[in-house]
Amino acid sequence: MDRQATAEALQRLADEATAREPSLGTVLARLADAVREGRTTEAAAYTGAVDPRGLAELLAGKHSRLWAILEVIRNVLVFAPIAVTWFGLSIAATAYAQLLGERPDLISRPFLLLWQEGFDGRLLLNFSTLAITDASLIGVLIVLSLSLHIRSEVRDTQVRTQALLKESEIRALLGHVSSLGALDFGTGDAETILADMAAEERRIYERAVEREGQLFDLEGAIERLRDAAIRLERAAESLARR
Repeated sequence: MDRQATAEALQRLADEATAREPSLGTVLARLADAVREGRTTEAAAYTGAVDPRGLAELLAGKHSRLWAILEVIRNVLVFAPIAVTWFGLSIAATAYAQLLGERPDLISRPFLLLWQEGFDGRLLLNFSTLAITDASLIGVLIVLSLSLHIRSEVRDTQVRTQALLKESEIRALLGHVSSLGALDFGTGDAETILADMAAEERRIYERAVEREGQLFDLEGAIERLRDAAIRLERAAESLARR
């Protein structure tokens, strides 16, 4: 793949990324321009700024608006049965109090029975209607949760596979960009780099020799200290005998 083909591949990648993350698409587009125009230093800087794994996950993770809306609906409906139940209890308690205020003789009748009868026409939402509403909401929640879970399990496997393939493609492309930059060094640049490398190697060697000499001197000092310790020990023993 030559420079022009590499730049075109980067531009296609930039167009694909722009739809998801415009700032990342801008970086890739500038990288493509730098490769196309042979700006090696700038291309190397942009290459270092690109995270292949993050870019691959961004491009592979396609989001469906419909499933996103369904997930929001599921999350909101989690609280719906509780809200409906407490609303029903609230209006039922109010209607019950009004009924007993007008007809105290009904106090002996069960609260749920009076609720089911609508508190003598004062309430349209009776007990059975509230129970059916709660059961329907819970059923919808079960269906939505099961559908989203199954889709998540299937989709996650596909996304991981696509992300790995996309990551290998991006890494290969960025590696080729780096190789193009390495091939752009002139003879003078190559000689300068080799001279710097040789000088650094000499400095490392000189430091190693210096450290080795210091180690040898340290070993000699330790040996002399050992001899002195032995002599002191013998002198102490002779003094003890006296």
